[in-house]
Amino acid sequence: MNDLSEKEKITDEEFTALFNEYKSTGNIALRNKIVMAYSYIAQVSAFQLRGIAATTAQIEDMINQGIITLIDCVERFDVSKGIKFESYAYMRVRGGIIDLVRKQDWIPRRVRVNAKAVNNARTELANSLGREPTQAEIAEKMGIDESKLSRYNAEISNAVVYSFEELIQNVSQMGDVLENSTKDDITPERKLLKDELRKALAEAIEELSERERLVITLYYFENLNLADIAKVMEVSVQRVSQINSRAVGKLRDRLNDYLD
Repeated sequence: MNDLSEKEKITDEEFTALFNEYKSTGNIALRNKIVMAYSYIAQVSAFQLRGIAATTAQIEDMINQGIITLIDCVERFDVSKGIKFESYAYMRVRGGIIDLVRKQDWIPRRVRVNAKAVNNARTELANSLGREPTQAEIAEKMGIDESKLSRYNAEISNAVVYSFEELIQNVSQMGDVLENSTKDDITPERKLLKDELRKALAEAIEELSERERLVITLYYFENLNLADIAKVMEVSVQRVSQINSRAVGKLRDRLNDYLD
């Protein structure tokens, strides 16, 4: 699928005019025009999560799910909230794709088992050495060679990215539930859980190294792809991927209770 050209995108003002006209007329053609103008969100989200998919068909399923979620975004969007539709749609579309992945369970059990083994070895070595262990040290600890560890890491990278995306989505959805609830619906327990989850995520990100925080911020919150981040940091795409995987692994360890 080709990327949407700049000419097909619309400004915030154009969106507001189209959206208001659609809400007043119910003209499906107007809704479809909005969806097509923001279809790049489905493509970008599927691209960032493509490592979870094993086949091209699954990637197409992810994009299709993104488009379906975009349609729902147009139906549910509330201009009075004062947020940009693009920001709202990005989070909802990612959530829709994650729901698809969760239902179809594309991540093999062996990857989950390997991820736990690698994380346990890394944690034990870090505690005993007082520093981040090297790949050679982790491989030796696990009794495998570095090439096998590299294969594990490539598969684990996709799984941990999915886990972190899921966590971010949980935080966002919890916020949406609170924003869309009446005052009587917002229980102290629900608000406390939302605040606790957001605080834990913020604290976990603060504990990352400067480079890890930069990659996490640019990739997950600014929606840059790995190639663009590599240019910003003046390193290779492979290096950015390694930093991202390591950072997400650390975050997942810290937030394991929420993820599980």
